[in-house]
Amino acid sequence: MTRILLIEDNEDHAELIQRSLQKGFGKIHLKLSKSAADAYRVLERKSFDLILSDYYLPGIDGDGHIRELNKRAPKIPVVIITGQGDEKIAARSIQSGAEDYVVKTREALEALPAILKRAIVKHRSHQNKKSQEIRRHLSHQKRHAEKVLGEMEEINRHMKRLKRGKKGKSAPPKGGEDLSAIEQLTQQFESLKKFFKSMFVKK
Repeated sequence: MTRILLIEDNEDHAELIQRSLQKGFGKIHLKLSKSAADAYRVLERKSFDLILSDYYLPGIDGDGHIRELNKRAPKIPVVIITGQGDEKIAARSIQSGAEDYVVKTREALEALPAILKRAIVKHRSHQNKKSQEIRRHLSHQKRHAEKVLGEMEEINRHMKRLKRGKKGKSAPPKGGEDLSAIEQLTQQFESLKKFFKSMFVKK
């Protein structure tokens, strides 16, 4: 079942949109919010497959509203619908983060279910691509961290051998200071090693 949050302050328009979506989607869970503030509260409690919002809502700028929706629900696609067709507003809506822009005409309302389905698929594809890029980046970081850890291990082993050599010799007066410096470096390497393991390497 597709879950859609409809943000529309005009009851007549909301009813027309609801009829179109029920006809095109079949089973659908549609939640109506009549203001941006109410929609933000709803998003704190519930998740949706798509947000369909009027551009002109009382008390808020349309572009700011889109950005706020993306901030509060970054994984949910936003489609803007409005009664006034304006290419500049359409362009600003897309730039602000909307997935698509629809004018409230009879033809657009009939095609609305198909438009929303396409927006959902497009957004999910984009999210999957972004997730793959993040995984590749993390994998690269992990390989780099493991390489650094290997180099640190080698240096640490060398420091320990040097430390044992210092202990086995009759040290000059400053030998204690040299040994103390080696111990400090060894501790620093151990701390760095633990840090890298906690950040990048799975236990």
